Amino acid sequence: MTGDKLFQGDGNVGDFVFDDSTAAVFDDMLDRSVPFYREIQRMVVDVGVQFIEEGGAVYDIGCSTGNTLFGFMAETPAGRSVRFVGVEPSAAMRNKCAEKLTKSEWADSVELWSQPIEDVDRLPDASVIVMLYTLQFVRPLHRNSVLTMCFESLKPGGCLLLGEKILSDSPTLSRLYIERYHEFKQCNGYSRTEIARKREALENVLVPYRNSENLAMLAGAGFEPVDQIFRWYNFAIYLAVKPQS
Repeated sequence: MTGDKLFQGDGNVGDFVFDDSTAAVFDDMLDRSVPFYREIQRMVVDVGVQFIEEGGAVYDIGCSTGNTLFGFMAETPAGRSVRFVGVEPSAAMRNKCAEKLTKSEWADSVELWSQPIEDVDRLPDASVIVMLYTLQFVRPLHRNSVLTMCFESLKPGGCLLLGEKILSDSPTLSRLYIERYHEFKQCNGYSRTEIARKREALENVLVPYRNSENLAMLAGAGFEPVDQIFRWYNFAIYLAVKPQS
């Protein structure tokens, strides 16, 4: 795995893109940029497998290089009738995921879809849907319809696990949390320049919502109950369940 040096240098900064250069260093970027990344992966899989039904499907929307899918496959007993689907519009990320899949015993049970989630009408047989730091890249205009589609696709009793970078309802606290986050990244080897350049690249690409807005969207789509199962300053994971009836 190559170390993330994408934002070293002093040239012009363009919008952040999920291209070959990003895919080559993405796993390192996740480890160094997402607080408690490995614990979040463990938690999401640990909770999610409780909702898997025989004949159901696990969908990872924005699966990138496939880490979450592999986590679910590792915790699903061989022989169960379960499908795994990664939805990833970036060809570079899909290729990296497909490369990992060649070494997996679950390879024949995995599909990789190339559509942006906004263009997907339904997720057949869904019992678990995972969206880790994906909805924040969907244009706000489409976020409600994406969550509604997820809700309608899920089997009764199924769940959505949503991870988002968030804003506090207090602007003062949001600034504090962002400062703490930048310090976290510095502790993981990123320079102030790299942090500033990446933030500029994400400015028009990643649009975070307030915690209250995310909770309201999930409830508005029909999920009940909805709970925040993880929080670290400006990062949150939500568990949203589709009622049995």
